[in-house]
Amino acid sequence: MSDAESVWRQYEANEITHSAAHYLLAVSDLAEAGESPRAADVARRLEISRAAVSLQLKSLREQGLIHVDRDRHVHLTDEGANLVARIASKRRVLQVFFQEVLGVPASIALLDACKMEHLISEASSGALVRLLRFLRSGHPAAEECMSAFGRVTERCPPGRRCDLCTEVCLLSAARDS
Repeated sequence: MSDAESVWRQYEANEITHSAAHYLLAVSDLAEAGESPRAADVARRLEISRAAVSLQLKSLREQGLIHVDRDRHVHLTDEGANLVARIASKRRVLQVFFQEVLGVPASIALLDACKMEHLISEASSGALVRLLRFLRSGHPAAEECMSAFGRVTERCPPGRRCDLCTEVCLLSAARDS
């Protein structure tokens, strides 16, 4: 089995699914807004059916990420709150990286960060934090790095493709979209 074949199988082994992450984030957002959310509030927030919310909340409860009290208010457990904090931080780091370093428009950066927030490892997100801290430091080497990045990477060399895009030039595809 190739490395690529084994990696895609690990996708399902993530700490949490994309959907579950959004349920937890919704519970957190509602609680931060001063509400004691119930399943119906989460359903409204996510614009989905109450039945779907009930199923997902049951799974999150079984995983020890939420607690539902006698009045059916949903609360994050300490483990759930920690997971939400890490996911939100990873989203922010990815969004900043896409926007500030790669120059991706804000709306696309947010969407892409949302897609990746629960998939990126602690090691990779930590490395991105270090890179962003350096690039935002105002250090002359960081400023030169960003300047050189823009100059050197705008286009592939004339008449040939770089060694990164194997089937199609992704720079051209990005410009065409």
